[in-house]
Amino acid sequence: MNRRWIGVVVGLMLVALAVVSAPIAFSQAEQGQPVVYTFVSQFQVPRANWAGYSEDSEKTVVPILEKLTADGTIMGWSTFESVVHTSDGYTHGAAWSSSTISGLMKVLDEIRKAGPRPGQIAATKHEDLLMQSSMYAVGGGGAPAYLRVVCQNAKPEKPEGYAAVLKKYLWPTVEEQAKKGVITYASLDSQYVNTTTPSTRCLVTNYPNAESMDKWAAAVNATLGKMSAADRDAFYGATVLDSRRDVMARITHSSHK
Repeated sequence: MNRRWIGVVVGLMLVALAVVSAPIAFSQAEQGQPVVYTFVSQFQVPRANWAGYSEDSEKTVVPILEKLTADGTIMGWSTFESVVHTSDGYTHGAAWSSSTISGLMKVLDEIRKAGPRPGQIAATKHEDLLMQSSMYAVGGGGAPAYLRVVCQNAKPEKPEGYAAVLKKYLWPTVEEQAKKGVITYASLDSQYVNTTTPSTRCLVTNYPNAESMDKWAAAVNATLGKMSAADRDAFYGATVLDSRRDVMARITHSSHK
């Protein structure tokens, strides 16, 4: 997805207000940059099949994603492997981004022409996500190597409140770290197609190396440490207590327009 979770996730991961003309519309507080849509396809692959799944992806999926990025159909893409595993979590996936839904669907059409790959058939679980974002930052630092996704439930009675406090208190740090090349991409994502709690919001971040994750953590902790008690209450009070879930993955292949 651009340079991301591509950034993921997760499992990632998701909304806004439902309207008749579209599945989801951003609230006024969440409208900002042009909307980017991201399709995430995740699989839970048995360990014995990891190598086969990766080989399948390199031979069939990666060439399609490269071709459709080169001709402008999609803005970027990535394939990824989970670093922190759970007993029922996903192990592998791919994500691609476009300014249009039709761009995402063209990728699916091309991939499905060849039918399911052996690595996919071996998977014990599969999930697709269709995400959207209008709040993102693109940085330098080279190709993305790692992905973090932090998902939390915004207060359902006012879901746009989380985007507002994030933009006020943390986004200046996000943009600063992007300019320094500490992160290659960051975005706040929500579901375009709701398959989980509609008030879920996911902060997606890509890093050029593992050291950058340490630098990012230090910068964010420094920002949070400077907040007043009232600011911290506003920041943490915009989400549902104990709703946070994280994803960490290694980006194996990626490209962007």
